[in-house]
Amino acid sequence: MFPVINIGPLSLPTPAFILIIGYLVGSYLLDKKASIFSTDSELIDRALWIGTASALLGARISYIAGFPTAFKGDLISIFSLNPALLDPVGGLIIGCSAAFLVVTKQKIDNWAFLDSLTLFLGALFASYFLSRFSSGDGYGIVTDCPWGIYLWGAVRHPVQLYKAAFALIVLGFVLVFAPSKTKPPGITFLLFSVSTLSYLIFFTHFQESGLPLISGFRIEQVMYWLLLLAALLLLNFRSVTPPTKEQNETQG
Repeated sequence: MFPVINIGPLSLPTPAFILIIGYLVGSYLLDKKASIFSTDSELIDRALWIGTASALLGARISYIAGFPTAFKGDLISIFSLNPALLDPVGGLIIGCSAAFLVVTKQKIDNWAFLDSLTLFLGALFASYFLSRFSSGDGYGIVTDCPWGIYLWGAVRHPVQLYKAAFALIVLGFVLVFAPSKTKPPGITFLLFSVSTLSYLIFFTHFQESGLPLISGFRIEQVMYWLLLLAALLLLNFRSVTPPTKEQNETQG
């Protein structure tokens, strides 16, 4: 779609540029709104940056471990900025583990930490879907709808834009409806998760690149359904959690 942005003599990869913007916007929102989640923005920032750096480093190490021959005879390419040489799953696991260690060491409540990340994740998800639209990845099925876009030889659903729009809507709800001080920590994150998984389940149906499984369901949809079930169970558990001493004082 729009793989490169030309700014004077510079040619910037559009997907990476959009992701960086989303990351910075998410970090800004996290700093500005950390107090409504009863968290220290400096501690959350530290966990976020350490987790991000660990994720990038871990993604490259994981890729090297899985495909060592890719760097044979060209060891300098280990330091390449090419995102194709990253293992996203390995990076995610390592990055989350590093962030969890920082949170645990700083004695930050895990649920409060997850609540504070909702704004960051909302901005990052929206930018991720927009980056996929710019690269043409994750394209939709063929359609005759008037808002379809011509891509890869056919008019298709702009499913990446659908997801980006709903990511922004969910982000807007989190921004407008600040969490109640009387609710247990974790409610905001779990509601955010339920909302995000719901629109992913729905719009994945319009995505051409999904892998069919059984009766029209795709592997991604089955995974999202399982995560949604887990999020709903946790939401029910957290909703009946007795208020803490601090919450009782707030109510009083």
